[in-house]
Amino acid sequence: MQLFEFIKFQRIQNQAKYWYRVLFFLTLLIGMFYIFYLAKTQDEEMRDNLITYAKTIEQSIDWQPHAATLNTNPNNINKTDLAQLEHQLNSACKANRNCHFIYLLYVQNQKNKLQVKFLLDASPQPPSEISHLGDVFVEASDALKRGMQTRKSLVEGPVTDRWGTWVSAHVPLTTTIETPNFVMLGIDVAVSNWNQQIYKKIIAPTMITLFFLVILAGLIFQSKKREKLLAQLFHSQSALSELANNDALTGLPNRRLLEDRMQQALKEASRAQNVVAVLFLDLDYFKVINDTYGHVIGDQLLKKVADRLTSLLRAEDTVARIGGDEFVILLPKLKDEQQVIATAEKVISELAKPFDIAGKTLQVGVSIGIALYPEHDDNPSHLIKYADDAMYVAKRQGRNCYAIYQPD
Repeated sequence: MQLFEFIKFQRIQNQAKYWYRVLFFLTLLIGMFYIFYLAKTQDEEMRDNLITYAKTIEQSIDWQPHAATLNTNPNNINKTDLAQLEHQLNSACKANRNCHFIYLLYVQNQKNKLQVKFLLDASPQPPSEISHLGDVFVEASDALKRGMQTRKSLVEGPVTDRWGTWVSAHVPLTTTIETPNFVMLGIDVAVSNWNQQIYKKIIAPTMITLFFLVILAGLIFQSKKREKLLAQLFHSQSALSELANNDALTGLPNRRLLEDRMQQALKEASRAQNVVAVLFLDLDYFKVINDTYGHVIGDQLLKKVADRLTSLLRAEDTVARIGGDEFVILLPKLKDEQQVIATAEKVISELAKPFDIAGKTLQVGVSIGIALYPEHDDNPSHLIKYADDAMYVAKRQGRNCYAIYQPD
């Protein structure tokens, strides 16, 4: 895969991953908001239903005969009146066996503190479990105080005690609404299904939200996985390309890459009417050094030579190693032969300097053969061969010099 294609695909992957993440968090937020909304509306609906039920019970009770007593001294109400009230409550209670009905009075004690007093309990509990008339039922909670002061119905709960879990609804009675002491009807309802009702309401949107979150998480994970695999593939291809086109020892281009660059250089030279030069280099006395000091030292020497050659050339020039101690330099975009000669002399001078390798000072030279386009040929293989032939002429001329190819 070409580099720009890899970068383009990686950019697309990054954009997709970004949008997957955006969708993931949007889905999470919308799902959480919707689930919270459903739970809240279900909870409010159940509370409203409970208050409506309590109001219905309140309207079924005849409080008028007892209003005066309740407003002056609730403790003076007689047992017969309480029995009648209890009978009315029991009749109303038949509508829902899970409900316990009680009456509370909101009064002031001697310390002018507002208290909730017990009046009547019409539940199937044993007498030992029921408070007595006028007993303090419970110190009023903040929610109950607000209900008493504002004369508004309220729901408290769920609350768990030794009898189970209950929700209490408190409703002010209309007959005592304007009096100092007024009666509140309390309904304790078993709430074994209160939370279950809410769970049933939110389970479907919760599962749908989780379903889409899992899908988006999978897409994000797959996107990362594809990106990782693509990067590995690209690096593998780059490594294979490096092995196929570069010399393993020096990292320089090999003959295959050299010829490819020569093709491009010759095409450009044909359009621009430029000169292209091929320099074939063979190190002098390298075999002696290799045999004397070993291949490890010889390989290090070749790397040093490659570094020096690379440092001498222009960015558009190419130096390649085509085998052993043989190198080829490609010089494109030249104006005349003098530029080639100047480069060859510079290479000879630079490689004549000593090399310091593993504490040893080594001296080599270089013989250079030169072939030119368009003077000698326009075929890359032919130009390399002609430069090789010229290099042998330089060897015969005494080494450490250059020779330009002559057809004869």
